[in-house]
Amino acid sequence: MPGSHGAQIPKKNVTIDCGKYLLRTLKEEDASERWASWMSDPEAMYLMNSPKRSWTKADIVKYIKRFDQKRHILFGLYNKEPETHIGILTVEIDDLGQFLVNYMVGEPAYRNRSVTNDITVPFRDYFFETMGLKAMMATALKRNEIIIHYLYKTGFKLDKTLKGHVKSNSDSSMLDLCLFSLSKDAWRTWKKANLAKKQA
Repeated sequence: MPGSHGAQIPKKNVTIDCGKYLLRTLKEEDASERWASWMSDPEAMYLMNSPKRSWTKADIVKYIKRFDQKRHILFGLYNKEPETHIGILTVEIDDLGQFLVNYMVGEPAYRNRSVTNDITVPFRDYFFETMGLKAMMATALKRNEIIIHYLYKTGFKLDKTLKGHVKSNSDSSMLDLCLFSLSKDAWRTWKKANLAKKQA
């Protein structure tokens, strides 16, 4: 029923154990110059199609304040040993029990190290099984082949490609945007099949 999921989501601190990594909801005191440097990184800005700008710690504090940690949730991604803040993950929950996810591995040393694969099962299980949500949504620019490969590999289906939907912040060209989804049942099927492969 519309609105029912909103009533079930109190503001709270959430920690998700992901083996070598940890996800936890962020507070203003978690803002740092290190985090600001990720948001200013040219490679990250290109992949996210963000306008080129230099972020400061004060900008990060303002960014954190945009999240109510109920329906609009901001997680920090941490390496456990040594404990290091290495990225962020955002979740937007709607009235239909769908949640839209975006993430960034900001620390350069942790990019292309299968971090996303390591957090996939614990993160999705939390939202599907613990919170009882119905479907996970994701968007990706068609040029972002790494993300699209990951989405297909972990059970998502492509629902639609919006041609020339997003204006590039680097050269003003119009970019294609891909819309993906993963239902709870599809997630359970994917997990059962892939965990069985690992145990074989």
